[in-house]
Amino acid sequence: MAKVLGLDLGTNSLGWALVDESENEYTLIDKGVDIFQEGVARDKNNEKPAVQDRTSARALRRHYFRRRLRKIELLKILIRYDLCPPLPEELLTAWQKEKRYPQDNEFLRWQRTDDNGDRNPYHDRYVALSERLDLGNRTQRWLLGRALYHLAQRRGFLSNRKEAGNEKEDGTVKECIKNLSAEIAAAGCRYLGEYFYGLYQHKERIRDKYTSRNEHYLAEFNAICDRQQLPDEWRKALHRAIFFQRDLKSQKGSVGRCTFEPTKSRCPVSHPRFEEFRMLSFVNNIRITGPGDNAPRPLTQEEFETIRSLFFRKSKPYFDFEEIARRIAGKGKYACKEERTEAPYRFNFARTATVSGCPVTASLQAIFGDDWITEIRSLYLLGAGKNEDQMLNDVWHALFSFNDEGRLRSWACEKLQLTDEQAKAFAAIKLPQDYAALSLNAIGKILVYLRCGYRYDEAVFLANLRAALPKEVYADESRRHEIEQDIASLLLDYKRNPYNKFDSKEHRIADYFSDHGLDASRLIRLYHPSKIETYPDAQPKANGILQLGSPRTATIRNPMAMRALFRLRNLINTLLREGRIDRDTKIRIEFARGLNDANRRKAIEQYQREREVENRKYAEEIHSQYAAETGREIKPSDDEVLKYRLWEEQQHVCPYTGRQIRISDFVGSAPDFDIEHTLPQARGGDDSQMNKTLCENRFNRETKRAKLPAELSNHVEIMERIESFGWREKMESLQKQIEAQVRRSKSAAIKSEKDDAIQRRHYLQMQLDYWRGKYERFTMAEIPEGFSNRQGVDIGIIGKYARLYLKTVFDRIYTVKGSTTAAFRKMWGLQEEYARKERTNHVHHCIDAITIACIGRREYDRWAQYVADEERYGYGESGKPRFEKPWPTFTEDVKAAADELLVAHHTPDNMTKQMRRKLRVRGRIKLNADGEPIYQQGDTARCRLHQDTFYGAIKQDGEIRYVIRKSLAQLQPTDIDKIIDDAVRDRVREAIDEVGFKTAMNPDEYTIWMNREKGIPIRKVRIFTPSVKHPIALKKQRDLSAKEYKRDYHVVNEGNYCTVIYEGQDKKGKTKRTFELVSNLEAAQYFKASADREARPDLVPQTDTNGFPLKYILKTGTMVLFYENTPAELYECTRKELVKRLYKVTAMAAEGRVQFLFHQEARDQKTLTSLYGAGTSQFCQSNPSPKLRLSVSNFNMLVEGYDFELTVTGEIKFKDDRPC
Repeated sequence: MAKVLGLDLGTNSLGWALVDESENEYTLIDKGVDIFQEGVARDKNNEKPAVQDRTSARALRRHYFRRRLRKIELLKILIRYDLCPPLPEELLTAWQKEKRYPQDNEFLRWQRTDDNGDRNPYHDRYVALSERLDLGNRTQRWLLGRALYHLAQRRGFLSNRKEAGNEKEDGTVKECIKNLSAEIAAAGCRYLGEYFYGLYQHKERIRDKYTSRNEHYLAEFNAICDRQQLPDEWRKALHRAIFFQRDLKSQKGSVGRCTFEPTKSRCPVSHPRFEEFRMLSFVNNIRITGPGDNAPRPLTQEEFETIRSLFFRKSKPYFDFEEIARRIAGKGKYACKEERTEAPYRFNFARTATVSGCPVTASLQAIFGDDWITEIRSLYLLGAGKNEDQMLNDVWHALFSFNDEGRLRSWACEKLQLTDEQAKAFAAIKLPQDYAALSLNAIGKILVYLRCGYRYDEAVFLANLRAALPKEVYADESRRHEIEQDIASLLLDYKRNPYNKFDSKEHRIADYFSDHGLDASRLIRLYHPSKIETYPDAQPKANGILQLGSPRTATIRNPMAMRALFRLRNLINTLLREGRIDRDTKIRIEFARGLNDANRRKAIEQYQREREVENRKYAEEIHSQYAAETGREIKPSDDEVLKYRLWEEQQHVCPYTGRQIRISDFVGSAPDFDIEHTLPQARGGDDSQMNKTLCENRFNRETKRAKLPAELSNHVEIMERIESFGWREKMESLQKQIEAQVRRSKSAAIKSEKDDAIQRRHYLQMQLDYWRGKYERFTMAEIPEGFSNRQGVDIGIIGKYARLYLKTVFDRIYTVKGSTTAAFRKMWGLQEEYARKERTNHVHHCIDAITIACIGRREYDRWAQYVADEERYGYGESGKPRFEKPWPTFTEDVKAAADELLVAHHTPDNMTKQMRRKLRVRGRIKLNADGEPIYQQGDTARCRLHQDTFYGAIKQDGEIRYVIRKSLAQLQPTDIDKIIDDAVRDRVREAIDEVGFKTAMNPDEYTIWMNREKGIPIRKVRIFTPSVKHPIALKKQRDLSAKEYKRDYHVVNEGNYCTVIYEGQDKKGKTKRTFELVSNLEAAQYFKASADREARPDLVPQTDTNGFPLKYILKTGTMVLFYENTPAELYECTRKELVKRLYKVTAMAAEGRVQFLFHQEARDQKTLTSLYGAGTSQFCQSNPSPKLRLSVSNFNMLVEGYDFELTVTGEIKFKDDRPC
């Protein structure tokens, strides 16, 4: 007997099943499901990083803080030179640290505007530009200070030279700035302040105009300083205070580590050495068959020199391989990969394969000439004592690190002796912002061999030969060269023996070392082309039991995968501790495709969503077309929908016979056409859709049978029909689109554009894989060994690392494809039950896990025989085959799993956790005196405390009501009646009656005037918010109103941390319960490390106002067991009875009602609300509701953490140690 653990690992679920495997059957030991939160957040069905809201809010806070700091620094300068009212230092400090705005009356008057008295900053800027002020007059000095202060308020953010934005957006912004400059000149003005003051006088809109930091604000600042003849000391101090911008935080510490040299950081792709490395890695892999060649060969040196210039073009950082082929062979004289045309030259790459050029090197060549490195060596003034690589690094590093274009120009002129024109071109070089997989040091070692013409894999093996060979051997040039040649020959001649697991490149090189008297143990120092980071072997704990360590690795930064792997660790370690599994247990695991990266997940979701839409459309088409053709109604089955899809793909023609197919030929009873497998399953074909076509039944049974299309006598005619279907054209079109998206992703300057291109590429690749797989099956002369097992195996990097992770404990790990699991579910009679529960009940994860656990080598062999028998049955040569089940009552037992499955739910309480991270300065970890990392302790909230919107308060008819200000573009038709001001509401209604709602609410198309004569438009309105009754008074307003109710910022609560239940008896001896709700904001204030624990020792009082003691604290995710009469009945319940009583807390309302979800329920809240509303108000054990909404008086339940524990394996352990 051998134990097998089946695992179905998803993005937020983990199904598991433990079975005993004997020679003839399996025995189910245990099973379970663990549900946890995804490692990502979702917003209106769109996925986003879980930290996005938090980091976006943090970035906004930092933005406001920097702006406040800039104003304070400028005020200090203005006060020093008496350019504004004096303020005590303590007021400025309070503003900086406590956000308390200075309440000095003279300072507030200095800031105040008055249209009647020409007191506004635009007027002050105009005067400072056009008049010579008397700086001996305090009033005029302060006017100058106010103008400068306004520049600081408006000057904006200056992007540095390394930051490239979205080209389309950049073009729009630059065009708007250019237009504004033209408008300034057309108005007869020279500076922005003059122009805006003119607009202000004519009551024209000033805001929402793109301005240039240097062209507009810096130019105006310099003009003001010149006009007022300010001293250089003043000018420098004011310039720094207004225009100083802190550099962005260095991300150097977050750069990944080299695959081959983990102590070194990865090399930026903009480095010229990497560009050369990338070019040679590609070129050395090109194989060409030309006139007189008997076999494909590498390029000659002459051919390489012919194409070399293609890589060094500034205008083409990427180009198609066809340019290389054309340059070598000549126009029309070549054929590329997968092309059947005859030509003098044939290449091993597709025409549209994307080739990366060397744009940075090309830019340097344009400045320094073709021999650019030699020219740099002769010009560089800091090159004394440095070699060629060091000088190249210096020059590249200047390009890579300088943020300011002016400083870079100066450096180029001074250190490289360039002319102004050359320095301008040098500073204009744009570097791609990405990183390679290897360090510069490893790239340098590999380049030595790439330059000699070795393929990448050969060069990698040889690159670190110095470390593997003894010093005296490596120093002997002839001996070293001989070893290099021999190893390269071994690699070139290597063909792996699939039946010998010890036959690998490493073993052959080890044999070579041993045969030549070299130490083979040193081979571990060689690089390996396919090397990835591995996990250290698990070590036994003090009790001798092996436990999985942390799944974290520097290579994977996928929060969704990490969350799933941590939950997997929790389950595996529990089973190991309890002795249910050990190192000898077989692991069979299926990975969800959702564990891929976010871009691939989105592409998969789009692909599947479109197929679902098409299937619904096809079902409607079948219904209507079949009725029109036969006069009969039909409800299409899933198989008939699939037939319709295949029918459309092959343009209503049988690919084998050429017969036209009507819809009645394949829909309905006794069809003439049915689905056939292009590659027969009995010979290794798979059951995927790309291996299926609609074929005439008679031809399939009598002629094709178990043959490949290429083995049929009419294969030429078949291929002509396939070509007429347009599959090849689809493949070529998709390939071109994919290459375009690759280029787009590589050239994208912002993350959103790059992500969009990658998602599109993944989506197109799925389509290409489908059509290519479908087409190639008709061309195969034989089925490659293991072909069906390779189909669909795409677990990606996450699957590879998960396998390595589990390998640290278990010796035998097998990956099961999702399509294989589905096939066995169907053969074992589980598909109907699975489909019924897939979207409603978490038990389907358990069904999958049991199925996976029972799929071994024996089952694969039986499956192959079953497929062959089924095909013979289809030909009428044998009876209907029967597929043996893992045990006689397998189907019944698995279907009954829901009756006794307690689903574990993991909902961590992050509120009490605080961030702790290593202190970094400029990306480097700081160490203490003992050489250990210094840690920073956070003191922050770990959840959203309130909603973003601030509400105003007004009093009407003695009642305080809450309002919100909205722009017209934000209004909905239902908001019009909620507008507060009667006159404004009337004007808006009149506009809607005149031009319609959509036009009236669009300020670009229509203006609603409050007073046309005075030029007063309506752009925003205040509306009532009836749903806001009891908002949170978050903090005081900066400028306090005379009215008490207007002094606070009002916000709406985002969520509640917990509901506290108090329970006691009244005077009559009856049990009574009360509750208290704790919001996220209150909880965050309590859990802060800086909170006053003496003033508030506990989050909630231990007794309520009635003296009732605290009974329970319920949080989101808390599990509860309901009873009907007394808690004692739960202790006598069987597992099946407990299944009906287990629920999870999902929401808490202000009135004390709590929402509960049945533990097996898998539908989302939107679906449940549409079916069950807010939820059932009473628990019923005989008919458990999927959703409950109970008041405190109905809380007849035991609570997790107080009365029982629910383990990750789905066991309930009551506090008196009675397990269930």
